[in-house]
Amino acid sequence: MDAPAKSKAAHAWRFVRNCLTGGVATGVYFAVYLPLYRWAQWPQSVADNVGLLVGAAVQFLGARYFVFRARQGKLHRQIAGFALVELATLLANMGALWAGRSLLPGAYGQSDLLVLATSFAVFAGFSYPAWHLVFQVRKPRPG
Repeated sequence: MDAPAKSKAAHAWRFVRNCLTGGVATGVYFAVYLPLYRWAQWPQSVADNVGLLVGAAVQFLGARYFVFRARQGKLHRQIAGFALVELATLLANMGALWAGRSLLPGAYGQSDLLVLATSFAVFAGFSYPAWHLVFQVRKPRPG
């Protein structure tokens, strides 16, 4: 296999690993969000944000150890970078959910599936590309 094909395959597998990790993080998110919202009767925005924080912790561990395999990177820098990306992700999720609720009619705008759809769109369109920078292993400079 030539180098460009191997590189494309490596990127494809990394994306698959990221989707798996994102699926687990999303499952954890819903495992936190739904009971808080449906059973504990917390406001939806509070339950959503608590679920996002717990899901983000799962996502960090998965990204560091499974997706990007960046164990050798400086943990404190990765945590700080990931936290900044997640803060932007949180704001993007809140904005996307608000927009969806504002633009979609009735039950569609209040659907739990809207939360899932907006979270995935932000994850795939913003978070994953930004995590490449966070978990990038810098090669030592020669010399």
